[in-house]
Amino acid sequence: MEKVHGRVKIDMLNRHSARTLWLFVSIVIIGVPGCGFQRDRTPEEVFSLALSGIAGKETLSFEGEAGLRRENSGLFENQFKFEGKLENHDRLTLQTRLPGEVTAVGTGIQTTAVKNNGQPSGFSASFERKQGQWMSLSAQHEPLRGSLSRFNPIAQMEKIDQMNKTIQSEYGAGRRTRTLRIELAPEDAKTWALAQLNDEMNAIRAEYMHKAATVKGARKEKLEKDLDKVWKQGETTMQQMMKQASVQTVYHLTVDRKSSLPLRLSSESQVSYTDNNRKSNKEALVTDVNFKSYQ
Repeated sequence: MEKVHGRVKIDMLNRHSARTLWLFVSIVIIGVPGCGFQRDRTPEEVFSLALSGIAGKETLSFEGEAGLRRENSGLFENQFKFEGKLENHDRLTLQTRLPGEVTAVGTGIQTTAVKNNGQPSGFSASFERKQGQWMSLSAQHEPLRGSLSRFNPIAQMEKIDQMNKTIQSEYGAGRRTRTLRIELAPEDAKTWALAQLNDEMNAIRAEYMHKAATVKGARKEKLEKDLDKVWKQGETTMQQMMKQASVQTVYHLTVDRKSSLPLRLSSESQVSYTDNNRKSNKEALVTDVNFKSYQ
């Protein structure tokens, strides 16, 4: 009798343990995000939803900053802050304060952003999205018109979507956010960087030629020829350096898990090149943008 009673107790303990185990498993399945009935989105899906979300907004604003770093040093040159506002879905205004000289990479051509009283001045430019392309509404000769266009985070995300890239999730994001690491394919990154530099060179040329046109008398023709010569030398130098250059561009995109809207977009685009003196150089353009006021 004792033997039978012992077997009954063992069976009861086994059944109790089994019920406890299934209850535990059920709690784990229900409680863990991405398990059971829910599937966690892939990094590519998260980026696609973020792009769709921002494309559907009528208005939004953002604040950012940028700086140029050379030779892997922690020091930044040409730092500045900028802000932007999107209105009526397709109209964007960018405004910035540039505290010193701005140099197009490798051109040797500089422009100084200062007011008559010597205080730092800012620039602004307006853009409109037409047939999927952001077109500048500013006059071609306005200072740094081409440079400002590269700091449009909406255009950047749209361009990223068109290029070859790898997207990975980054650990350490909060429960309400998700962060993606987006690395562009080197060839695509280089092609894009060269296109942006060409835009900046053309903007610089237009600005200087506009100023030269205001000069009167015999000096005007000579000044225009001298400026054109300097510009062509700068363009040739840039093209030669970029031909052998390598470009690595990495973005970090933080997205709100609930709304799928972008909260932050930072980037580092590093250019490694050899100058005319056969010296190896590295320059990195670093940007950081925070989105706000979605409507």
